[in-house]
Amino acid sequence: MTTDSSVPQSGSLRSAPSQAASLQGAVTSTTTPKSMLDVALLAFGAPVDVSAVPDFLLRMTGRTPTDETVAAVRERYAAIGGASPLPDITARQARALQAKLVQELVFPVRVRHGFLFAEPGVAECLKESTAGEVVALPLSPFGARETRDRYRKALDEAGAADVPMIEGWYAGRGFVKAVSKRIAEALDGCDAGEWTVLFTAHNVPLENVLEGDPYVEQLQQTIAQLVPQIMPGDWRFAFQSKGRSGGEWLEPEADGVVRALARDGWEKLLVVPLGFVSDNVETLYDLDVELRAVAEANGMEYRRSAPPNDSPYFIEALADVVVDYLARRPVAERFRRTDGPHVHG
Repeated sequence: MTTDSSVPQSGSLRSAPSQAASLQGAVTSTTTPKSMLDVALLAFGAPVDVSAVPDFLLRMTGRTPTDETVAAVRERYAAIGGASPLPDITARQARALQAKLVQELVFPVRVRHGFLFAEPGVAECLKESTAGEVVALPLSPFGARETRDRYRKALDEAGAADVPMIEGWYAGRGFVKAVSKRIAEALDGCDAGEWTVLFTAHNVPLENVLEGDPYVEQLQQTIAQLVPQIMPGDWRFAFQSKGRSGGEWLEPEADGVVRALARDGWEKLLVVPLGFVSDNVETLYDLDVELRAVAEANGMEYRRSAPPNDSPYFIEALADVVVDYLARRPVAERFRRTDGPHVHG
């Protein structure tokens, strides 16, 4: 944290230890007080098992998937154990963030998670909310237009059009620290100068960027903070997991960059999935199966850093995002929903 939470600050939203301990006890007791702040922690979601793949694809694309597509996606999930770890990770993130915010703030907080394309959905996440204030925190630090629009649409359809989204935390000190800690864990004491680092992020249509989408610029800003901390022998940035729809997508793609690095003589590759905050099929299959095969076929040692997942550093970063939002918003907006949010479902 940027301030010492053991010392109450003038105008600060953080609490002293005695206050935090009291609130923690209140939240975990059988007589839980009414929350003053509800945080909807939102993510895309993922199939809980291979049988859920068709419904997940239908929700994500808006059309019934072909048998061929279902079979191909099921094969990917089968290769990583039959299901994505993302739903469980998101649930742990929500529990840990609630505990952290209860420590940091001077009022009761409730954090619930919801998914765009799986259960619990966004409406389910919000429907029992009675807090004086509700905010949505998408687990997407980078503001790709399509991603942002999907979260906003889900909130609108859940009857939560007036619930604000907290965005733009891609270059926050806490998020950068959480990623850098994961990189250090992956290097495990090795000399970073012997490794080339490949930062990856999910691909988006080229048209989006040409129309002013800030996604790539935000990724570059975060990388600019990470590279001096890592001091690798070399580094590159590439896109992964291109969608199945037509049209042009961003380049370079990760597999082509890996081949180029091998031709340049690099023998050690560390992949950093910067665009993902939780492990999922894009990290466990697209990278650890497909991209690993490309690297090893070209004589390279492959390592990958874990996403932040529910690491203490990442939970601290998320708490900072919420606290900073509360402190910076206009005073007139604070706790303006005295009768609870206008959410139905």
